[in-house]
Amino acid sequence: MSSTSQSSAPTGRHELRRIRVESVMGALLSSGPISRTDLAAVTGYSPSTVTGIVQELQGLGYLHEVGHRESTGGRRRTLVELDRTAIALVVAEISGGRIHASLIDLDARVLATQDSPFDPADPVNATALAVAGLGEHSARRPTRLVLALPGVVAADGTVSLAPAFAAAGDPQLAQALSRQTGLPVTVENDVNLIALGERSAGAAAGVDDLILIHIAEGIGATILTGGRLLHGSTRSAGEVGFLPTGLAPLPHGNRGSFEERWSTPAIAAAARDAGLDVTEANVIRQICTAPAAAALRGEVLDAWAWAAVVCACVLNPALVLFSGDAIGLDDAARSQLADRIRASAPSAPEVTFASLGIEAVLFGAVARVLEDPASLITPTG
Repeated sequence: MSSTSQSSAPTGRHELRRIRVESVMGALLSSGPISRTDLAAVTGYSPSTVTGIVQELQGLGYLHEVGHRESTGGRRRTLVELDRTAIALVVAEISGGRIHASLIDLDARVLATQDSPFDPADPVNATALAVAGLGEHSARRPTRLVLALPGVVAADGTVSLAPAFAAAGDPQLAQALSRQTGLPVTVENDVNLIALGERSAGAAAGVDDLILIHIAEGIGATILTGGRLLHGSTRSAGEVGFLPTGLAPLPHGNRGSFEERWSTPAIAAAARDAGLDVTEANVIRQICTAPAAAALRGEVLDAWAWAAVVCACVLNPALVLFSGDAIGLDDAARSQLADRIRASAPSAPEVTFASLGIEAVLFGAVARVLEDPASLITPTG
């Protein structure tokens, strides 16, 4: 036997095991209490295979028995259920020059938090320090770190178009963070996590086809189609901040021309130019009420609606969801924005606003890691 075949055989067995565990975990996550017999039917695996995986997961503390179901013949079937409190994640979010780390379970229940300054010149150490010690607040060591950040995140964890990390020099954050923290790492765009969270437990609950437009220091969008993130060929789908404001070509940097004009800082600057005493924190609310801001408010609503209509023309979503500072619009301005979108977009989508606040990223992190449920556990086989 060649050395190649010798080395590949264990890898094949490990991959097969991972696929089986992922299938069983997926069935447990979607079904609630279920018997081993029904698990075998759902997954298509033999009863002996399912029983082995269930026993292993029980031994690791991930499953518990929750009663019995009457059988049509023979003894009653024991029901098992995934213990969502037995699996802990660390979610680290970077915003406003700080990093906020939360220890959560699979219900996005916060077990502990830690907030510290973020040094963009040394992002790996800054993040590792923020998450250090969080595991002490849980009976179980965290199984994964989810890092939420603005920017384009490639499948291998490489980060680009991320102003917060511009001075880092090394975009390979996932690998470096894993080495530093000892945890598997998922790096994901923060707006993507907000969209996943709102679909999981917020204003977009259960909607499979939607566009979320996030207004903040920049402007970004997330596209969900069939309930899954649409990334694009270079994982840059949704970069609506780079929508052109005209046909003349513009140089590409970390910020696009659209967001340079219609993001929160730009709107605040325009409001101050109009004589309003505003900050970035209150500018959206202020332009909704100040008579002197009527013209600016109309321009803002036109611009945000235009971005939504462009997306709707291409993607035909059921829902357009605004998040970030856009939730500062009052009811009248929200209605005006929705009317603009529905008047111009074909197959007019519903328009609504994010409802989870800071919890959206936590729910989104859970939804993101559950795309690969086997990654949450450490099988022994």
